[in-house]
Amino acid sequence: MNKNDAIEAANSRSEFNCHNGIKVKDISDELCIVEGELRTETMNPWGMAHGGFVYSLCDVAAGALVNFNMPAEARHSVTLSADIQYLRPSVGKYLRAEGRIVKRGRSVSVVQTDVYNDEGVHTARGSFQIYILRGDE
Repeated sequence: MNKNDAIEAANSRSEFNCHNGIKVKDISDELCIVEGELRTETMNPWGMAHGGFVYSLCDVAAGALVNFNMPAEARHSVTLSADIQYLRPSVGKYLRAEGRIVKRGRSVSVVQTDVYNDEGVHTARGSFQIYILRGDE
């Protein structure tokens, strides 16, 4: 799958992502960039991005990156486990999550994610283990 097809597929197949304004902006063999607009619906009561929204940005970046790097017959994956550290409040107009491959595996791949606000401030870091589904699962 080429880059543009992968971005279009990632942005159109999940109603959750569409509803929450989460979009894959760029993808390559080593990096996936996802952005999410900070809106009233994505904020917690204290005026910062809800932790679930920040986590979702990271989860989408990790999953889309692993899917892009899989053979065509296997292009499905799910999050097996994840860990996230919220480094500081995520505020601004939008957030950008960057996913980078740490380990490519046949069954499980590991992706590190980093979240930045619209001023480039690092607000969160995650580690995601993505399980690659085969045709019989």
